[in-house]
Amino acid sequence: MKKLLPGFFIFLFLFLLVQVGQGQSNSLGDRSTATALADHSQKVHQQRTSKRQRLLFRKPNVRHTAQYEFYNRLEQVAKEKKRMLRQMAKPQYSDFLYFGHRSKPKKHLPFAMRYCKECGIRH
Repeated sequence: MKKLLPGFFIFLFLFLLVQVGQGQSNSLGDRSTATALADHSQKVHQQRTSKRQRLLFRKPNVRHTAQYEFYNRLEQVAKEKKRMLRQMAKPQYSDFLYFGHRSKPKKHLPFAMRYCKECGIRH
């Protein structure tokens, strides 16, 4: 029985090797490539739709309806609000020479400088 086992495995290995070697090299089977390509090149015919079917499946034109105008206006208002928020985030007077004043403070001579109540510095 011990002598049978190596022979059995050798036979099994050779049998599997022969079976794997006989496998097809392509996915076309027994057909030649010319007939297989001719089968694939045939056009697929679409079903004809009647005028009634086309009318039933037509997409509705939603522009210029009250609902469309409402949502369009909502988008515009949101965009405007976003723009205003961006503007409000900027400093009111981005030029540093203004020191937060509406108009540039006048430059006085050193002996004539006054303490400013608005910005807290002398100018």
